[in-house]
Amino acid sequence: APFACPHEHCPKTFTRQYNLKSHLRTHTDERPFVCNYPGCPRAFARQHDLKRHQKLHLGLKPHVCGNCGRAFARLDALNRHLRSDNATQCAQ
Repeated sequence: APFACPHEHCPKTFTRQYNLKSHLRTHTDERPFVCNYPGCPRAFARQHDLKRHQKLHLGLKPHVCGNCGRAFARLDALNRHLRSDNATQCAQ
């Protein structure tokens, strides 16, 4: 890959320059993407993470457990629920 991380002990390489730029923020903790929701202090290194976070403020929870009916804003949260002990308990 043509874009290698310049940090000494980091072996990461990228095929796109913008991916390297995003990755470099993991070394500096730079978080230029700030949530503009009133009272929310969150900021993110990647725009994608900010957009995902902002959906939480909308209160949308389209991912529903078929066993217990609990709803989640993100699919990964539903999947985590399904793998947990809660999913076993909610099926009973």
